[in-house]
Amino acid sequence: MLNRRDLMAAAALLSLAALPTAASAQDKAVRLQLAWLPNASNAGEFVALSKGYFADEGLKVEILPGGPSTNSVQEVLGGVAEIAEAYAPQIMYAADKGLPVKSFAATFQVAPLTFYSLAESNITSIEDWKGKRIGAAQSALPQINAILHHHGMSTDDITFVQAQLPALLQGQVDAVAQWPTNVAALAPLTSRPGGYNTQSVWDNGLQFQSNYLIVTTATLKSDPQMLAAFLAALDKGWNYAADHPEEAIDIVTTMVDGLNADQELASLKATLDGGYIYNDDTQQFGFGNVSAKRWQETLDLYAAIGEIGSQITADDVFDPTILNAAGRTKR
Repeated sequence: MLNRRDLMAAAALLSLAALPTAASAQDKAVRLQLAWLPNASNAGEFVALSKGYFADEGLKVEILPGGPSTNSVQEVLGGVAEIAEAYAPQIMYAADKGLPVKSFAATFQVAPLTFYSLAESNITSIEDWKGKRIGAAQSALPQINAILHHHGMSTDDITFVQAQLPALLQGQVDAVAQWPTNVAALAPLTSRPGGYNTQSVWDNGLQFQSNYLIVTTATLKSDPQMLAAFLAALDKGWNYAADHPEEAIDIVTTMVDGLNADQELASLKATLDGGYIYNDDTQQFGFGNVSAKRWQETLDLYAAIGEIGSQITADDVFDPTILNAAGRTKR
């Protein structure tokens, strides 16, 4: 007997089958807005572009670089890009404001954000943050608040400092936020005698994913064929990058100026080996999987600390239609 999930997938497939195929819609222009500056974390996107996987699906994709001032939600709503990569808080805040934007897939299955401390400080748990100076970008403060709440604490228990990794090495903070996939930035710490400790947000109650693919609800309704084609090509790009990391980085560094190939290769391997792109979920459900259950748990946690309203549900931030319809690699 078919369950509700099977029925939804079948309906989605029938809906897409009724639309024109990619071959009948050659060279459909699609702009992808990155959430951050292009680097190894976008290896699959650049491989898909270079290898012609997007073109094979009838798409003419342009990749738009992001950066510190990029607001992916605004770029999609403003028509600058048809598809954008975005972080969970951006999507939650958009839903809280009633903006017509939803995620339909996620490249990173696990949000990499991790807090690092020197081994001699003996910070081995979130509880050890009490009375300590915790450094991060200002935008990460709600995430810190959410993690503390999950562990029965609040921001009153710490001193928040707007800081980056050098502040840790200079003794200005006791722990600092960083992405473990950014190997070059972490080198001064990881190569330092004495060692270090970590607490990842994922392992400490904040299990959101990262690099979600978002679109307007209008695009979800009007062009699901394009989105399924895009996801299929991106799947091939990341699958190829995982099997050929050196070549993937050659492609990235050829297409993006100013990157160090050795550092980017180390970052890509850390991303792949760390289970950020492929893990047990993708082995079972396929590339780009999104967990509605984890979305809801994150929404509930952000509602509990007053960052968003309690009425927001996973249906407000995620539409499973494209994932259910697209054939994706399981690895």
